Amino acid sequence: MDELDESDELTPFLEWTIENVKNTDRIPDRIPDRIPDRIYEKNALEICVKLLLHITLISIFETLFYFFYISSLENSGIEWTISTFINEAVHGCERMNSTQIEKMNDILKKYINPSDIINIGNNQEYARIIYNNTILSKAWRYIYVLTGLFSIVIIYVKYRHIKIAWSYIILENTAMVGLLALYELLFFNTIIYPYQPISTDEIERNMIEQLQHSCGLLT
Repeated sequence: MDELDESDELTPFLEWTIENVKNTDRIPDRIPDRIPDRIYEKNALEICVKLLLHITLISIFETLFYFFYISSLENSGIEWTISTFINEAVHGCERMNSTQIEKMNDILKKYINPSDIINIGNNQEYARIIYNNTILSKAWRYIYVLTGLFSIVIIYVKYRHIKIAWSYIILENTAMVGLLALYELLFFNTIIYPYQPISTDEIERNMIEQLQHSCGLLT
């Protein structure tokens, strides 16, 4: 009797199973509903991976390129312009005798305090170095944020077991950034660096004209 009751209880489940087996042609109608979502998710993640990797590599290159290459050339250019005036003054005073130098010092000391100027220059150099290092640290923080976002996307991809063509994406972006780096180096060294800014002769002319118009000196 118990066996009969048990089979009676199982009958609905057996009927449900048999009914679903008979209608297996209906099952595929439900499966495709989730496939497009999976494809869209994969495509969206691939785009995020490509963009984040590309921007991260570019930010690393731009930081290194500017702070360790461009900035040194800019400093060298400014120092060369200033040294032109300094060298002219040095060549002039080398031809002076001790009496002339003493008289010149007496005149200049009334208007120029060498110790104050040197101390101010040393302080400004120290402040400039600290400020530029702060900017460099800020640039590296940007890179850390981008790297963090990229890592989060990678973790999510691994968690979702989504297959992405990592080798192709890394190779593609590395090649693109490498070509961009070569182009920027070529463009800077052949176009920007040879560009001629205002010359020292023009600066001297502007200085003389300013003194003539402002206070009547050298007229």
